[in-house]
Amino acid sequence: MSKVSAKNAIILINGYNLSTYATAFEANTDTGVIDVTGFSDASKNFIPGLPTAKIQADMLWSSTASTVHTALHDFGEHHVTILPEGYTAGNPSISMPYTQANYTPKGTPDSALSVGSIQFESYGDNEGVEFGKVLTHGTITNTTTTTAYQFNAAQVTARCSATLHIWSSCAADTYVVKIQDCATSDGSYNDLITFTADGSAVLSERQAVASGTIDKFLKVVATRTGSAGDSFGFTVHYAQY
Repeated sequence: MSKVSAKNAIILINGYNLSTYATAFEANTDTGVIDVTGFSDASKNFIPGLPTAKIQADMLWSSTASTVHTALHDFGEHHVTILPEGYTAGNPSISMPYTQANYTPKGTPDSALSVGSIQFESYGDNEGVEFGKVLTHGTITNTTTTTAYQFNAAQVTARCSATLHIWSSCAADTYVVKIQDCATSDGSYNDLITFTADGSAVLSERQAVASGTIDKFLKVVATRTGSAGDSFGFTVHYAQY
């Protein structure tokens, strides 16, 4: 069995690229259970159709502005996305809408400061951990269309979702980011998913599409409005079911 090093892994949390601050990560999917004490029930009862999911990341503390503390101190609902093998179009990606469970910076005088093992949790109201593919990751300064990536062997009918992380925002320009699909790599592409985030702030966004026809080739199109030439850093994860 082949083995892949995670040293090039990319970890994105609520739009922030925290890859250099993470020392380990783990993703788990399961089914909700109820512990039962008694002779008539099994030791654990499962709730059919109610998935549970967790992603755990071991994080170091950073005093740099707009990094670890900015991303993790807010306990709202956001998105965590991991590219375990780094970025090449089509590489595996793992993503999940989450509620953050803890945030406890700590350290000793003779060791690195850390925020320990951060738990990102999801319960039943979404797909949980989405195992998909990364379609793009990088920085642009003008309207850009990625190279076509063949996601499916043929046209399919499926549900799909995508998560956008904007980790380098624009001061003046704005962008519309879309995923488009087509039956052929060089044909006429149609909009499949359109994000509302416009590049003006660091954040994450997930869009889902109900079951429909999805062609075999996908592209990401980021269309700029404005002429400042700001750097726009973003990542798009895509999954279908």
